[in-house]
Amino acid sequence: MDLRFKTPPAKALRCLLLFHMVVFRLFSVSAQIESSNNTVTVGTVELSGNKKTRESIVFRELLIATGDKFAPGEFSRLVNQSRLNLLNTSLFNFVTIDTVLNAGSDGQAVMNIKISLIERWYLWPVPILQITDRNLNTWLQTSDFTRINYGIDLKWNNFTGRMDELDAIIQFGKNHNLSLAYQDPYIDKKKHVGIGFDAGYKNNRETGYLTQDDILLFAFVPDGLSTEKYFSVNSTYRNNIFTTHQVVAGFRAFSFSDSLMTLNPDYSYKNEDKPSFFYLYYKLKIDHRDIKYYPLKGWYADLELNKSGLGFGFEKPVDIAWAKTTTRFYAQLAKRWYAGISFIGKVSSGGWQPYFQIQGLGYGRDYVRGYQYNVIDGKHYGIIRSNIKFAIVPEQTQHIGFIPTPKFGLIHYAFYLTAFADAGYVWQPQWIGQFNNMLPRTLLAGAGLGVDLVTYYDKVIRIEYAINKSGKSGIFIHFIAGI
Repeated sequence: MDLRFKTPPAKALRCLLLFHMVVFRLFSVSAQIESSNNTVTVGTVELSGNKKTRESIVFRELLIATGDKFAPGEFSRLVNQSRLNLLNTSLFNFVTIDTVLNAGSDGQAVMNIKISLIERWYLWPVPILQITDRNLNTWLQTSDFTRINYGIDLKWNNFTGRMDELDAIIQFGKNHNLSLAYQDPYIDKKKHVGIGFDAGYKNNRETGYLTQDDILLFAFVPDGLSTEKYFSVNSTYRNNIFTTHQVVAGFRAFSFSDSLMTLNPDYSYKNEDKPSFFYLYYKLKIDHRDIKYYPLKGWYADLELNKSGLGFGFEKPVDIAWAKTTTRFYAQLAKRWYAGISFIGKVSSGGWQPYFQIQGLGYGRDYVRGYQYNVIDGKHYGIIRSNIKFAIVPEQTQHIGFIPTPKFGLIHYAFYLTAFADAGYVWQPQWIGQFNNMLPRTLLAGAGLGVDLVTYYDKVIRIEYAINKSGKSGIFIHFIAGI
């Protein structure tokens, strides 16, 4: 059955929209506020354990404050959500909120609150031992240990105790990378506005230069195939707990070697081996997940807009715009049973795009499970993912006796058995027949089973068996939640 067509038919788009509306109705959760004449008044709020983190950062995540009055049920909900908010800062391994009931002078219930925090270890001089492939699974096909980058990545979270982050990278090996980034989430008293920057230099001696047979081909040249210099500044605005806006303005300057342009003349624009351009990027993020790095309940949505080439003369012919959205819904079906579904969609401007700027499926989190070995290039794509999971071992807490510090000696972990099914489609590819790329403009579908290990410091290990529509299968390893 031939499933190839050039543009998404209107009927398919209407069905997709209807599907999304139904899913949203099934998975959206409305908070039910208990109606009662009785109220709870918030008394004192005490903190302990925040040795590095400033109190103002902790209070920023709380939905309750001294003097607030709530119905009992609403008070319990807000206390629980405040605990989740603190965990989602990635500043703490454990957060415990205790309440002590007292009687006020007017006979009303007064709840004093004690928040106990166990901070994480914030300074990580992480050795870099990084493969040059897109993911671990493609590298495991060859297990070529010469295709390794090495160096040091200094990550300093909560740098000044204000949830700010410093990241410095010195990398050698196949590809060289020097970079420095800093992000301060709040610079104003109300803690709404943040700023940051990112600057770096890359010298790629090995790079993916062409997609052939739906596989990314790599080349290596000792003197380097491409270099990139980049710099960006950004500002964030978080007006409430769940909504964040980000604006990024940046500059990128590339230099491509003659060898690279010979390997793929379409890698850059015609007669342009040193493209440089400014870009603007915007992201709106709405996040109502319970635990961000491995959600079980709640929902998430974002919208990304990007424009490369802002009209300056030296930027020609760079002129590309794209928009992308991601939605994810999570629900508990029964005791120890959970479900999730997500949609990812991207559309790009209609003009011709060089290979180094066009990316479809197969990069980052954008792939259909069962096609991890493949790259499917195209200007527009959509992915639907779904899974059902069972908590084999619900979250457990354990002390490691020989480690004295609670930053490492007190751990939590959980195991989940998952079943999943994905589907995707890529529109408007630019290189198909001459390179025997068969997957663009065809329906992609995959399904399988997996086991997830979730533990502290936001660590997730997924081991999955997946089989795709063509009957190709494999065991794949990932280090991030499936949805």
